[in-house]
Amino acid sequence: MTPLRKSFQERLEELERDLNFMCNVGIETVEKTRRAFLTQDFELARQIIDGDDELDGFVIQIEEKGVEILALQAPVAIDLRRVFVMLRIATHIERVGDLCVNICKVLLSLKGARISPEVREKMSEMFKRAIEMLRRSLESFRVRDASLMEGLNKMDDKVDRINRAFLAGVNGGDREEVETTVRILMIARFVERIADHAVDIGEDVKYMITGRFVE
Repeated sequence: MTPLRKSFQERLEELERDLNFMCNVGIETVEKTRRAFLTQDFELARQIIDGDDELDGFVIQIEEKGVEILALQAPVAIDLRRVFVMLRIATHIERVGDLCVNICKVLLSLKGARISPEVREKMSEMFKRAIEMLRRSLESFRVRDASLMEGLNKMDDKVDRINRAFLAGVNGGDREEVETTVRILMIARFVERIADHAVDIGEDVKYMITGRFVE
């Protein structure tokens, strides 16, 4: 291996280490958001909102390193796809963090509201499935195994069905009940979008491995 190529591989590995760390922080953020919602932990929700700059900083750092690699090196096709997909994954995780912030902001507006056990249960399932989808898609990147993507769309469909069940279950009520329901629906939609990002990451990883993009 030539010194230049070694340097290039070292840069790639450093970039991937940074991305993996960012992804771990992203998953942890979603798990904390789930816990904040289920326990109505408003202090934790504020911490998640205040900590959003961490993921923003990661994505800037990863983008700068990725652009530097592309500018200073001459990646072959597989390495070019690898860098491209790492930049895409970083953007997805940053947006997942933004969705967690949105959820927490809505949660703060629910202070004093009653959330039924049924709603908690359904929302908990949505969160769990979205987190599992994120874990699976990111693990497929780490081990370069596109087969881990099998079943992601079915899991996403389940999240969508739970979200639609929220919509179907909306009934009339007094002003306070209606406002609470609307906020719960907003949170459900944000969780659904987290699951969508997991699917998108899976598609990007499959493209990186196979060279074919299938939506």
